[in-house]
Amino acid sequence: MRVFLFRLVLVATIFLLTVSAFGQDKPSDPWLLFAKGDRGSINTKTTRQDLVRLYGAKNVVDGDLELGEGETESGTVLFPNDPERSIEILWNDTKTKAEPSSLTIRGTRSLWKTLHDISLGTSLKQLEQFNGKPFHMSGYGWDYSGTVMSWDEGALAHDLGEFDRSGIENGRIILRMTCSTPNAEPITKDENNQIQGDRNFSSGHPVLQKMNPCVGEMVWIFPANTKN
Repeated sequence: MRVFLFRLVLVATIFLLTVSAFGQDKPSDPWLLFAKGDRGSINTKTTRQDLVRLYGAKNVVDGDLELGEGETESGTVLFPNDPERSIEILWNDTKTKAEPSSLTIRGTRSLWKTLHDISLGTSLKQLEQFNGKPFHMSGYGWDYSGTVMSWDEGALAHDLGEFDRSGIENGRIILRMTCSTPNAEPITKDENNQIQGDRNFSSGHPVLQKMNPCVGEMVWIFPANTKN
């Protein structure tokens, strides 16, 4: 009887350990960043010292970063010589370089990404699929060309955040559709003129659908107040 009970307990223990192992969360993706900055390799609590510890001093370089419209601000670049890993960081505390306020990646390809594996190179049509509907973006030919202005209450409004007109920053990710997808259809001069300027267009606009531009810049804006 004792042998039977021992075997029963042993089987039950092995079963529980197996279930526990399968129920554990997978290790977090080191390149995944979140709009609210509450988790991830770089989050609202990250400091420059953390970056040096994680990535090595030679991969953490300070300098003036472009903000647009000719303005710059002191910040830090991670992996400045590796386009696929490079990311620009602006700090809330500029003296001690602590608490990131924003993160930026630019180009055609990056390991850094957000939910749904959205990153540089993600196309307009892919974003529509993730969002479950068309969205609104700015026109081309000015400093903020191709910026997603609103997800129009689609699924990505929750995942990436939206601009809050009250001025309270709750965390969001700005996408700019500034690169061309492979095999993109060429557009005529007349078609190009239809999507120019500081005004908003639906991603369903025939010319934008024909172009199917892709993400060429991503900016993570963390919540303004990072204090507990």
